[in-house]
Amino acid sequence: MVSRASLCLLVCLTFSFAVFAGGISAKNDGVHIEGGSLGNFVLSYPVLVGGSELKPVETNAAGKSATLKYAGGAQVSLSIADSGDVALTFKDLPAAVQKFKMEMLIPFDFAQGGKWRVDGKEEAFPAQKPPKPQMFQGTGANFQIVNLENRSLSITVPDWSFHQVQDNREWNWKTFHWMFIAPLQDRHAAELRIAVGAAEGGVKSVVLVDELGQDNLMNWPGKVKTVDELKADVETEKAYYASFKQPERDAFGGLPGSGAKLGLQKTGFFHVEQKGERWHLVDPDGNLFFHLGICSFGASEDYTYIKGREKSYAWLPPFEGQFRPAYHSNDYWSRDTFSFYLANVIRKYGSADGNAIASRMTDRVRAFGFNSGGAFSGIPKEVREKARLPYVGGLPINPWNEFKIESIPGVRETFDPFDPQNVANLDKAFAKDIAPSAGDSLLIGYFLCNEPAHEDLPRVIPTLKANVAAKRRLVQMLQEKYKTIDAFNQAWGLKAASFDALGDTGLAVKTQAAASDMKEYEGLFFDASHKLIRDTFRKYDKNHMLLGDRWQPQSANNEQLCGIVAKYCEIVSVNYYTYGVDKNYLQRIYQWAGKKPLFLSEFHWCSPKESGLPGGKEVASQQERGLAYRNYVEQTAALGYVVGIEWFTLIDQARTGRFFERYNGENSNCGIFAVTDRPWKPMVEEMAKTNHNIYAVELGEQPPFVYNNPRFQETGGAKKVLGVPRARGEIKLDGTTANWPGNPPETISGQRVVEGASADGVEGAFRMCWDEQALYLLAQVKDPTPMQNQQKGNMLWSADALELFFGSEKLDQPGGLLFTDRQLLLSAAKPDGKCRWFLARAAEQPAINMEVLPGVDGKSYTLEVAIPWSVVVPASVPAGFKPEVGRELLFDIAIDDSANGTSRRCQLVWNGTAKNSGDRTGWGRLRLDQ
Repeated sequence: MVSRASLCLLVCLTFSFAVFAGGISAKNDGVHIEGGSLGNFVLSYPVLVGGSELKPVETNAAGKSATLKYAGGAQVSLSIADSGDVALTFKDLPAAVQKFKMEMLIPFDFAQGGKWRVDGKEEAFPAQKPPKPQMFQGTGANFQIVNLENRSLSITVPDWSFHQVQDNREWNWKTFHWMFIAPLQDRHAAELRIAVGAAEGGVKSVVLVDELGQDNLMNWPGKVKTVDELKADVETEKAYYASFKQPERDAFGGLPGSGAKLGLQKTGFFHVEQKGERWHLVDPDGNLFFHLGICSFGASEDYTYIKGREKSYAWLPPFEGQFRPAYHSNDYWSRDTFSFYLANVIRKYGSADGNAIASRMTDRVRAFGFNSGGAFSGIPKEVREKARLPYVGGLPINPWNEFKIESIPGVRETFDPFDPQNVANLDKAFAKDIAPSAGDSLLIGYFLCNEPAHEDLPRVIPTLKANVAAKRRLVQMLQEKYKTIDAFNQAWGLKAASFDALGDTGLAVKTQAAASDMKEYEGLFFDASHKLIRDTFRKYDKNHMLLGDRWQPQSANNEQLCGIVAKYCEIVSVNYYTYGVDKNYLQRIYQWAGKKPLFLSEFHWCSPKESGLPGGKEVASQQERGLAYRNYVEQTAALGYVVGIEWFTLIDQARTGRFFERYNGENSNCGIFAVTDRPWKPMVEEMAKTNHNIYAVELGEQPPFVYNNPRFQETGGAKKVLGVPRARGEIKLDGTTANWPGNPPETISGQRVVEGASADGVEGAFRMCWDEQALYLLAQVKDPTPMQNQQKGNMLWSADALELFFGSEKLDQPGGLLFTDRQLLLSAAKPDGKCRWFLARAAEQPAINMEVLPGVDGKSYTLEVAIPWSVVVPASVPAGFKPEVGRELLFDIAIDDSANGTSRRCQLVWNGTAKNSGDRTGWGRLRLDQ
């Protein structure tokens, strides 16, 4: 144990760990504890609490030590001893800091018979979604979790620490969460001990998964009850697939005779052509081809990690024997990872031969009208060629192949084009993996990456050190522009000693000049990376197309980025998850991309009630999944510039989560087929109607299908319902999407102008999530004249601002506002360096944690806020209020725009009207989800 430090070392803490099989290490996100079958844990680094929270702004961690720096000069040094003790020394704490907070996620397998305890208070982790996610809030000194094997993790913290235990499940990811806040006001040393050992008493295991891989606790139409029923499908399914009457298609799945009719070229490879105002994807025979692809074509998402939770399954076969092929083929995963889908295939057909499965699936999905493999399809070459099935590929730009190409720290799926080693490795990877397929006529083209966080680049690069080539290139650009360090300091509001010192210094982007420089750098960076990709690709393949980055919608909402990528790609791709199709959004991306055609490269809907699987964009039934598909595909195909779509995935994800995420994997009903090898018949029968008739819709010969459901109509005037998922972890108000759920953002576009002549370039997208403390909002607003607001108090609405509306009582009552209804005004400007807000009709103004950041393009801003529940729902609500899953509120959000900072030019509203501030009739709804 570390002894008490002198006054300059204000606090010294020691953590004592029992021996873990995998050890303990310090990494950039916290202290990693590998507990074997108990699970793996990350104990976060301290957050300093005093008035506001101070989170580390710079983290340097490696192996057994870490150094954390905080705004204002505070510092924490961490070291891990061979014994497992972890010492934390706090230095130079601000006087206001009286507490510190640490937190930890707990694997979801604790829902299968696990318990938690706080100083004698004990409850079971819920196996099903609980009505109240918050399980405990109170003070205590000891926290313990016990799993179904009676292994435990005990944590002793300073007396009178505040504990919170909560259920943290959400749409695509499930975990539990524990946090403590310990007092520091006495500035005394404190000790925490973490140990793993046998728990007292018995814990019952929960059989969560039946012998066929289905949820064991639910029933739904079509659930397979026995192995005999599964085997009987072999004969009965033949007539079912034969019942789908397929229209005539050419050898590649294109429309016969369309090439001659439209004057399309026959090049021997897939390509795109524009005829009039319409874009067409053309197959190697020169005919029209609308890409109807399926992502993850094989049993990949269905593998699940079984180690440490074997008792969760009603059946697991021996590793060696008949079901060996159902265990993962990779040596690293093999014994610990199992596919119930492949086990069911073995039961049905006697083997799990990959070629036989792919061939069978190809015939099936073609019966439904799908004509190609999508991203991550992995269809064996022999099967593709025999079936003449087109497919897409992905460029080998990742750290897992032979020529490792790492992403920039903190920017997902984004490699450093200024690193000479990356340039060399890119060439080697393309020579090895791209060149051999250059003559493949079935190959449509290549995606560059998958869901990169390109929007985070301008804020992350300045925080990195000079060992990252991209940071060095930024410093070079700044030196070339400003010439002298004094000119730079004046522009950025910093006090750097020299340009050389900038390399290892975290640079805060806090002035308009800094934001403009980062916008310039963003353009420089992405032009360099995409040009490098294009040029290297063309060196080895001159025949195939580059299909874009598979952006999430918010990443694509960047005019500069769209224009750059379109310069180097034939098609631009967006993973577009939605209910109603926002045609204004798609048209904007199309225009920004220089009118290059689009792929909508990933989407799906799920029906938890009729599958036993949570996750994804939820709908009521399997048939509604199909109706949603018809609405989406036909509405977009009719636009004239969407030339393909990709459904994610072929087979449902595993009930206990996909394997590579171990205990917290996605487990969605996203497949066309269930784990039992049965198609979701009500869904595929609807899908086939669209797929078989796609060319009539694409060519404008027939109007697109419209699903007559307000939820799927972007501008139907009906009340929208916003599902708000739980936060995945700590939400840092830094303008990035770190720890935000992966749900796509909601949009507010020009079609929702309720005041003013037009939006004139103003539009927004927002995300929301929640935990027991607050409701969180992350809004990104496009505005030609951003952050103009000289108003104060109740006049904030009359300039650039966001308005939020909440109602917690009598949700079906229209008319004027109730006493408990809330209107919160959030200024988009910080003229005095401080955020401003105003809660209308409140006796006292609340404390709110909020941040507003300028966009690097000079034409946008990001507003992120944590709104305490006491602001959303006043204490005067008669029945009281606790945030819990399923709880609904009236809700709306508006964007106020001003060109001069003193008067409002226009207002855009998500659902309601210009009367929102005095009439709740038009407000939508907000629902708290997992």
